[in-house]
Amino acid sequence: MKIYTRTGDSGQTSLVGGKRISKTSAQLDAYGTIDELNAVIGLAIEELLASDVPEERQSQRQDLTEALGRLQNYLFSVGGIVATESGSREKYWGNCPIAEWTTELEQKIDELTEVLPKLESFVLPRGSKSAAQLHIARTVARRAERKMCLMDEMEPQSDPLFSDVKSFTNRISDFLFVAARFALYVEKKNETYWISTK
Repeated sequence: MKIYTRTGDSGQTSLVGGKRISKTSAQLDAYGTIDELNAVIGLAIEELLASDVPEERQSQRQDLTEALGRLQNYLFSVGGIVATESGSREKYWGNCPIAEWTTELEQKIDELTEVLPKLESFVLPRGSKSAAQLHIARTVARRAERKMCLMDEMEPQSDPLFSDVKSFTNRISDFLFVAARFALYVEKKNETYWISTK
């Protein structure tokens, strides 16, 4: 299979289901941002794997990178769902357990939070390369959610799968915030807290 098809040279692309849309459309912007999120998470995983972690916390790093890897796989399906015509999503993705993935993320958030220090102030997105990268991923997840909301406003999506995807994406940003804090924990590095300038 060739990488290039030339079918997008005119500024349009095909959705799953065959409908042609402009590359400037809100729908393409939404699933393109999901693709970007997946790539940013991939970089965060590589930063984590390359970071200096004490031996006693290496299993916790592995647990975190495995959770992030599962999220990458889920995001491929999510991107596919958003890239599908609204009326065809049930046909192509009807068995996709998005609600279960949301529950899984919530459970992981609770599990990681249990070992972290109590949050008493806003955290600045820094502390280590891996933590900062996870914060970047968090902001991209928020942008992906906004893009999907805009897409829904411009052309209301009536299928329940899309609603589940929006909830899942909202939970991704929560998970990535906790993951960034947990990365600092496994690296034994300190969080940097916001200092009010008022």
